[in-house]
Order: sequence, then structure tokens, then C-alpha cells
Amino acid sequence: MKKMVLAFLGATLLAACGQNEQKQDSGPAEAEVPGRQLFQSNCAQCHAAKEDRTGPALSGAIGRWGGDTAKMIAFVKNSQQVIATDGENSYAGKLYIKWNKSVMPLHTSLSDAEVMDILRYMDK
Repeated sequence: MKKMVLAFLGATLLAACGQNEQKQDSGPAEAEVPGRQLFQSNCAQCHAAKEDRTGPALSGAIGRWGGDTAKMIAFVKNSQQVIATDGENSYAGKLYIKWNKSVMPLHTSLSDAEVMDILRYMDK
């Protein structure tokens, strides 16, 4: 009887170890993906990855800014300041006009790295 109990406990422990390995191999939890939580709390009200909503789809946004990540980050943080500085003929100004002069809320509390995390998350 003692051998059966030990065999049962051993089999249970082995099965549990196998389940742990599967969880570790499945990759990071969704909440741990850089940019996901920031997107949910700052952007999801108006944006989606691949479809236009109140604001444009964010997938591919990095490329649409023609490599000017500094300007793109500044726009995300304070779009009206960028438009006032660069004018309506700039990419920022054209976005503003295309979206019926809708004002994007300020996101000045986001760091440059956080903005990039959000936009990279949207490209996944």
C-alpha cells in the first residue's frame, strides 16, 4: 500500500512539473507584452490596430511618419503643438485635416519609450 501511495505521489508530481514547463514555454502573458497595457489605458478609446475608429488605425504608423520618430512621438504627446509649429501642409497637419480637425487628447505623461512601445505593439 505504501508503494502505491508513493507511486501515485510521484506520478502526480511529474504531471505537475510537465504542466509548469508548458506554461513557461508559451511565452509572456498578454499583460506583459510591452505597449499592451499602455495602449489599453491611453489609446484604445479612439484607435485600433487595423481599423479606423475615432482616430486612424495605428498599425504601420511608424512607417507612415517616414522615419521621423521624434516628430511622431511629439505628435502623440501633443498633436496641436506639432501642427501649430509645422503647419497644415506637414504630415501632422494633413492628418488633422483628414480627421475633420478632431483634436487628439494630450499624452504628455507618456515617455518617448512608452509611445514607441505602444506603436510597436500595434505593429504586431
